[in-house]
Amino acid sequence: MKASDAPSSSSSSSSSPSFVDFTFTLEPQDMVTVRGGVLQLDCQAQSDAAAVPPSIMWRKDGVLLSTVVDERRRQLENGTLMVQNVVHSRHHRPDEGEYQCLATLDGLGSIVSRTAKVTVAGKGCFSLFLRVSIYKLLIDLVGRCDTVNWKGSRKTSPD
Repeated sequence: MKASDAPSSSSSSSSSPSFVDFTFTLEPQDMVTVRGGVLQLDCQAQSDAAAVPPSIMWRKDGVLLSTVVDERRRQLENGTLMVQNVVHSRHHRPDEGEYQCLATLDGLGSIVSRTAKVTVAGKGCFSLFLRVSIYKLLIDLVGRCDTVNWKGSRKTSPD
């Protein structure tokens, strides 16, 4: 993205505004995390017009986040948003949603990152998926075998 500088204060009416490079060098990516885990969303921006790095703020579902309100959240110096002990229940999903990073340079303006979708999967979902997958695999294997060696038996077929 390009941000426009304010026009120079010279009295020349033919001067046009100059453009400076103000871009994201690292944007948040879509994530799947688990309940109780750690969520990390990265964001960094730079400009050739500023000696100091831009300030970074985060939005979730369009609303600015405050790290003061929720002690599980903190923003690192490099702009990364960390959420400790991700919360997820049937009726309470405060960490799931769409996140954006907002980079601001005083006197220049702001840019908004791509939207990163964060999905939280409960540990029970993975367990159920694993059990169903193993069950399907066993059914498939048994269906392909002509003879089955049953544990604790000398039989070679399920008579």
